[in-house]
Amino acid sequence: MCNSDFGQFCQQPKPQWKTIFHKITLSCVIVATCCECRFSILLGKEISQDDQEAQKEKLMPLQNFIGGWKGVAMQKLGGSARWSAESEWAWSFDEGVPAIVFELTPGRYFTSGRIVPGKEDNMFMLEAKHTESEAVETFTGFIDENQQLELVNDVIEPSRPARLLIKTLADNKRLVLTLQYGSNIKRLQQGATLGYTRKGTVFATRSRPINECVVTGGEGNQQVSYQGETYWVCCKGCLSMFEDNPEKVIAAYEARKAKERAKQQSQ
Repeated sequence: MCNSDFGQFCQQPKPQWKTIFHKITLSCVIVATCCECRFSILLGKEISQDDQEAQKEKLMPLQNFIGGWKGVAMQKLGGSARWSAESEWAWSFDEGVPAIVFELTPGRYFTSGRIVPGKEDNMFMLEAKHTESEAVETFTGFIDENQQLELVNDVIEPSRPARLLIKTLADNKRLVLTLQYGSNIKRLQQGATLGYTRKGTVFATRSRPINECVVTGGEGNQQVSYQGETYWVCCKGCLSMFEDNPEKVIAAYEARKAKERAKQQSQ
C-alpha cells in the first residue's frame, strides 16, 4: 500500500468515528438521566400527594404500634434471663416517603427498623439494623388472621431471628414482640419475648375522647396549632411533617375528610 493510499485509509473513518462517538455520548447521557430520575422516584423526591396518601393508607393497619412503650424482655418464655426494655414507634416521611420506624432500647438483636408497604396488598417489608454492626436484615410479611404482623427474615440463619411476630393487646395498651429462631422456617423455636405497656397508660374503664392525627388519621396524642386552629398529631414524625409544611398537611387532611364524607353519603 502506497503512502497516498494509507493516508486516504486513515482519513476516511474520522467522520464515522465522530458520529459513533456522538451517539455513544448521547446514549450515556440518556441512561444517566433515566437512572437519576428513577433514583429520585425511589427516594420519594417525585412522589405525588396521591401516591403519598396511598402509601399511608397501606401502612395504617400498623397505626396501633405508634407511640412510646416500656416493659420487660425475656430470653425464653418463663426463663430467668430478663431485662428492662423500651421501644419508640413513629411515622417517618424522609424524602416524602411514608414509613413506620422504631427504636429498641436496649437493642439486643436490633437497634432500629423501618417498615414500608410491600408490592402486594397487606404485605410489608422491614429493614432492621443489626445491633453488633452496620448490617441491615430484611424481613417481609403480612398481617395474619390474628391481627398480628408476621415478618420472615429473607436469609435464615440459626444465630439470628428467623421470624418476628408483633401485635397489640388490651385495647392497644400492650405491645408484644416475639422472636423465633431456627435453621428451617418450618421448624422454629421461640426465642426472646418483649412485652411492653404503652407509656402513660391508665388502665381504666372510663371512656375518653379520640383525637384524630391530622397527618395519618390515627389516634392523636399531641396538640399542634396553625393560624388559630388546633390539630392533633400521633408521633414525632407527624409533628415534624406538620411543622415543615402545615398548609400542605392540612390541605391533604381536608381532602381526605371530604373523600370520607362523600363515601358515606353514597352508601
